[in-house]
Amino acid sequence: MSEPDLETLRDEVDLLRRELAAARAEQEKWGEREARLRKSRDRAAKAAETLSALLAERLRGETAVAGAGEKSWWRRGSTSVTAEEAGQLELIRQSPLFDAAYYLRTHLDVAKRGEDPGVHFLRHWDHPFRKPSEAFDIAQYVLDHPEVIVERINPLVHFLASAEAEGADAYPPASR
Repeated sequence: MSEPDLETLRDEVDLLRRELAAARAEQEKWGEREARLRKSRDRAAKAAETLSALLAERLRGETAVAGAGEKSWWRRGSTSVTAEEAGQLELIRQSPLFDAAYYLRTHLDVAKRGEDPGVHFLRHWDHPFRKPSEAFDIAQYVLDHPEVIVERINPLVHFLASAEAEGADAYPPASR
């Protein structure tokens, strides 16, 4: 075999340089696209955060109005609750462990039907387990307190009515 001549080697090196330059240009193009996508994602996250805050504020106002006996915009009419449910609903709504905006964002079926998130969570927390907020792990609570399944008690209501809730801002507590 003969050794490649100097001209052939130069041509190959030149070809490799062009390929490398093309690969760098392609990498730069993808980097720019990634930067645009990140910027778009950040704008969307900020918009979602703003909308969530506005929704939470609206929910607080609607909850106060509904609690005063007036109709809210939920379910295009009124959602009647029993006297027992009213007490439990008040307990849920007053708790920082229930975040109505989070609940609606996480459970779009509830939002699409226009259901009151507090009433829905009170009644339908278990099919499937529906977290009332990021701070309350309902599955862990049920594992720790299986009586809520047997007795058909809403886990958040059960927790809030217990001494365990005293000063708690999450379940399970951070010390676990």
